[in-house]
Amino acid sequence: MKGSSLFYWLRLSALFMLGYTVWVSSFILINQPVEYNSWISFTNQTFFQLSTTFAAFFFLVHTFIGLWTVGTDYFTPRTLGFLHPTLAKYADLIRSGYTFLFVALGVLIVTTTLFIIWS
Repeated sequence: MKGSSLFYWLRLSALFMLGYTVWVSSFILINQPVEYNSWISFTNQTFFQLSTTFAAFFFLVHTFIGLWTVGTDYFTPRTLGFLHPTLAKYADLIRSGYTFLFVALGVLIVTTTLFIIWS
């Protein structure tokens, strides 16, 4: 992966999630106490559903880049071999399992979020 592209995607996703968090938090703070009818009218807007969809995808992008970086930095033969020499032989397998696990979990979280938002 190209480092500058990852940098820009990471910053874009962080800024979008920050804006989304400020927007939803400001609604909650301004509408104290939050009543059922106001919350339903807020969350049933198409703009809310679209922005939550983008937030879920940006969450997936952000976590993928961060966890991929951790995996490629720490699950190498050199770093795992430092813990135990036998682990060095299985570094690629451990990193692949780690990547599969966080990608599967991310897809599950985003799919669940989209199902909840759009149903």
